[in-house]
Amino acid sequence: MVTNYVDNKELKRVIEDGKLKPFRIRQILKKQGIILTSTNAEQIAEQVYPVLWGTGDIEKMSQSIEDGGNYLKSSVFVLTNSDVNNIMDDTEDFFSNISFRESKYSLMAIVRDGDNILVKLRYALSRPGRNAFISTQYKETEIKINKMSECEVLVDVRQASSREMKDFNRVLESQIKKDSSFSAKHISLQVLTNENRVTFFDEFIKKKFAGWRFETVTKIELKKYEGTDDEETRELDGEEEGTLKNLQGITSAILNGTSIRNNSFVQECLDNNFYVSTMGYKFESIADLRAVVVEINFKYNDLKIDICKTYEYDSDVEDLRLHPSEYSVQEAILSMFQKGAYEKYSEILERQKKEALEIKLS
Repeated sequence: MVTNYVDNKELKRVIEDGKLKPFRIRQILKKQGIILTSTNAEQIAEQVYPVLWGTGDIEKMSQSIEDGGNYLKSSVFVLTNSDVNNIMDDTEDFFSNISFRESKYSLMAIVRDGDNILVKLRYALSRPGRNAFISTQYKETEIKINKMSECEVLVDVRQASSREMKDFNRVLESQIKKDSSFSAKHISLQVLTNENRVTFFDEFIKKKFAGWRFETVTKIELKKYEGTDDEETRELDGEEEGTLKNLQGITSAILNGTSIRNNSFVQECLDNNFYVSTMGYKFESIADLRAVVVEINFKYNDLKIDICKTYEYDSDVEDLRLHPSEYSVQEAILSMFQKGAYEKYSEILERQKKEALEIKLS
């Protein structure tokens, strides 16, 4: 959200410094019927300098700056009411009564639509000493709430920072202490058996996502099981040297329809009391020239989907350009993968409960 006038000198400097790519400027202007043929950052900066930009355009450009905070993240948990009258009325009151003044957030709006509630929060991210265009960025946190049953709602927190859920959980816990009829039920890997923790990641990637094709594994992180003496983690990250061969092996196992257990690195970790806690995947769009890297993890005991990178078509380069997509595009991608992950988790958990009951009765 843009709340103050941005001098065009600051915008010009951001383009010249390479933080805002020329192709994004051309995309925004093309939608308004203005075609720029220049590809050079300095030339583009000179051409857009005299333009009187609207707040909508400035906001789109701010969201497109090369910054990790411009990639959307999502955390999901269940909110339960033990003394329910009407779950949606009670949930709306619950969020309306939160004292956001004691946190970094400001409450912007609460919108109710039947069995769905949208809570909009905002906070300022300050970076002193930087260009005025990016020295203060206003970030929005959206909380999407959907009715699950007569006493439960699914809460989806959309945030810009991977650490933000920690801040929001403090606000949530504070309100639960004031309204003890509510409790949070976290979607955690710790609820699953050792076997099913691997099964979750195995089966998630086998799901079909309309319009998208799995390309490669970009990251895997494993942690020591609860109750062990240390909190050691092991990680393969595609951006680190020496990890590519193992990641290619895991990708091959997935493409061949087998388990990630078949990779020697993963099997060695599993044999030494580790479990898979995070996986990153790169998908390519079938419909248009676009790609995305998403990570699935369970930080802070909540199911978390992070968009880590997006790639888009740019006529200036041969390959896709690494650049934050517009929030509306990221929102659609995030919703798709989040739905798939939550459905798969719920399916495995129900299967686990059924198997445990059958063993108990046998």
